[in-house]
Amino acid sequence: MNAKPFGTGIAILALTISVASCSSDTSSDSEDSCVRASDSELDALFTSWNDALVSGDASRVAALYRPDAILLPTLSVPIADTPEEITEYFVNLIKADPTARMEESYKYSDCNLAYNVGRWVINANGQDVAARVTWVYRYEDGKWLIANHHSSVNPS
Repeated sequence: MNAKPFGTGIAILALTISVASCSSDTSSDSEDSCVRASDSELDALFTSWNDALVSGDASRVAALYRPDAILLPTLSVPIADTPEEITEYFVNLIKADPTARMEESYKYSDCNLAYNVGRWVINANGQDVAARVTWVYRYEDGKWLIANHHSSVNPS
């Protein structure tokens, strides 16, 4: 099975979601201040996220998210859309001694906006959970922050 159409569909969904957050942004970023992330930078952002998760410090993980970020988590039903809810989600997840690894990803970056979409495995309480994942990043104040993070268990 060719994964490209699946990845492209998810990528379009990620861009559609991010357009809503971009259109409401009152930032004065101009084309002259555009920053684009390389594939290796996006891989490093995932590594930083996983390192923060493994550290056991929920606030360290939550600090990687924008204040207006939205998290649709793999292992929980409620949507987390405040810094407090995102932190609380990771407080609870960290109790399961989680780690994550990317299995396949598709990356894209444009002016101060990037995404990493693919398949990953979350190991929690010693059990692997295969899932699909999307991270949408915004570049601001000299760093990439997560604007949207969605993960859902692979269909059976």
